[in-house]
Amino acid sequence: MLIAPIFFSACEGSEEITGKFEFTIDGTSYSFPLATFIKRDGKTIVTSTDVSNTGTVVFSGTSTGTYTLGLGASLPLALLNLNGIESPTNNLFLYYKTEESDSAFFSLFGNLNITEYSSDKVVGTFSGQGLTKATVMGGDTNAIIAQVKPFSGTFTAKTVATSK
Repeated sequence: MLIAPIFFSACEGSEEITGKFEFTIDGTSYSFPLATFIKRDGKTIVTSTDVSNTGTVVFSGTSTGTYTLGLGASLPLALLNLNGIESPTNNLFLYYKTEESDSAFFSLFGNLNITEYSSDKVVGTFSGQGLTKATVMGGDTNAIIAQVKPFSGTFTAKTVATSK
């Protein structure tokens, strides 16, 4: 009788057990076979790492729907809102190499579509354009326009138990 439960659990896809996080930045692809999420204070944080690289999506919400990433839905709107770049209320996509956090890439503008949200799983897709932290902090609008790069990705994230 023990064989049947073991057999059926082995058939479950690894993505259903551990999640998955995949994204592309300006033609360079990244894939992580593990993705987790936590929900706290009305925000959801999806993250994945392979120790050398980390990808994260943060959004204000705990349900399915479409969310704006970064500072607006387009480059002109994002440029108008550059003063709010460090606001903790921004939804964002963030990628950085662990030892190079100053060159972190993040969403300047874009969209996040959450298609499934439950207590143990979040599924979403995202796309937009972004750039490095150093470029934005320089504040040069022409440099921002010249260096903005496309990004897109998908994730299936599994919950992480946390204590409050």
